[in-house]
Amino acid sequence: MTRLAIVSTPRSGNTWFRYILARLYQLDQFAVHTPNALDWPALPENCVVQIHWHNTVEFRCQLREHGFRVAVIARHPLDVLISILHFAPHEPQTACWLNGEGGNEESIYHKLPVDPAFVSYAISARVRALLSVSSEWWGVQDALRVRYEDLVRAPLETLNAVGSELGLTAVSLSDAIDTLTLERLKPTAPNQHFWQGQPGLWRSLLPLEEARQIEAAHADVFSRLGYLCEPDPGLTREQSASLWSALA
Repeated sequence: MTRLAIVSTPRSGNTWFRYILARLYQLDQFAVHTPNALDWPALPENCVVQIHWHNTVEFRCQLREHGFRVAVIARHPLDVLISILHFAPHEPQTACWLNGEGGNEESIYHKLPVDPAFVSYAISARVRALLSVSSEWWGVQDALRVRYEDLVRAPLETLNAVGSELGLTAVSLSDAIDTLTLERLKPTAPNQHFWQGQPGLWRSLLPLEEARQIEAAHADVFSRLGYLCEPDPGLTREQSASLWSALA
């Protein structure tokens, strides 16, 4: 029996990782917003579940009771926020993340990364809740930890390490990687779920002042996940706006 639960912050590569695991290990896959959305006893013996949820005693017990191992993805918090900024106007269901804890994403619809509305959102209780998910699960004993940046830059090596840790033999690892590239997945998602996927993109979009302000609000998450905030000191708001217009 192979049961995996991907429990991480939204826009960290959860869906991509779920697709890959399902393909590699012939797993049925499910994506839900809350634990109550699943009929846990009826789940297949071999499956992968994707959910954004806090590390609570109740949820840990639920996972353990049904034989799930946790997989958690870390991604640079500022890349996560840039991804949310792009994705939110195309997917109203972001309001369902964490049952709407701390608010929703309406305030950043069609905003620029340098817009005060985005910075206010990025330092809000809403974002603190969202960023806390990967941070809370990162140190859990026996959790399978994967960095999004590693999955992008070295997919073969990263997935080989995942398979070794799980004790599973992958089906056509190279073929799966080639089939499930972000470029190939982009046309499959009308809500623009798959976008740039480029690690470090935030450095071309968040000037120093905005980046530092956001970092200060979430210093604990940066520290726990091991990410640095090293903005480009020469990036201007005009350059950010121009690139965002080209990308979005």
